[in-house]
Amino acid sequence: MEIASKTDVGVERKQNQDQVGVFYNQDQAAILLLCDGMGGHNAGDVASEMAIYHVGNAWESTENMTDANIISEWLTNQIQAANAHIFEKANQYHDLSGMGTTIVAAVPLEDLAQVVLAHVGDSRIYIHQADELKQITKDHSFVQELLDMDMITKEEAQVHPQKNIVTRAVGIAADIDVDIDVVDFLEDETLLLCSDGLTDMVEETEALAILSDERLTTEAKADQLIAAANDRGGRDNVSVVVAHRTPANLKKEETFEHEIENERGEF
Repeated sequence: MEIASKTDVGVERKQNQDQVGVFYNQDQAAILLLCDGMGGHNAGDVASEMAIYHVGNAWESTENMTDANIISEWLTNQIQAANAHIFEKANQYHDLSGMGTTIVAAVPLEDLAQVVLAHVGDSRIYIHQADELKQITKDHSFVQELLDMDMITKEEAQVHPQKNIVTRAVGIAADIDVDIDVVDFLEDETLLLCSDGLTDMVEETEALAILSDERLTTEAKADQLIAAANDRGGRDNVSVVVAHRTPANLKKEETFEHEIENERGEF
């Protein structure tokens, strides 16, 4: 698994309220996390950081997390616990009042060729499969509700004046519902976690072209996605986590090369 995580303040904003993180548990299984904070002063930054590190640090102490149902329950419980913690702090400190954050989380299960996904808010998770970029999550937003009711088109949603109003966020209310998905994640496919700073600025066709470019490393793809958002105005903070499931034949080649290097080192 090749993983790259990037966050950038963007062109117009002075403060970055996004957070990204990749954490490994006792068995070296990864969790990928991305949050987009909201709130005045430094509150959005505080909320996104609290959510990332609550879930990430909790993951680091786990082991034997190989069952999708157990991971789904764990993600739900940890995001709800982060929600309660943020909500409590927001009510305790005036400067933090109203703070909240989106969250997207992904736990790849390498042995099962699956990934467990969790999300709250309008940050998104996509899977790049062959020549397709498939959106897995559904935004918790006012505009998404209009789309669901067939009141606006997808093109109208992209320029709607209220497109950034979320209907669900971590820390805004005492309780929160967490959406969970378990989907196939096969060899040579790529996960993309991203904030709306990317999706509001970069068309899916351009993101697909970047992710499909075999000349680019996973890290370079993350860099180019960020650059594309900023080149188009960078009106918001922009963050991505890109994870590529390495094909088995490449893993074997890497293992073989490593064994040769070890043998050479013995002489």
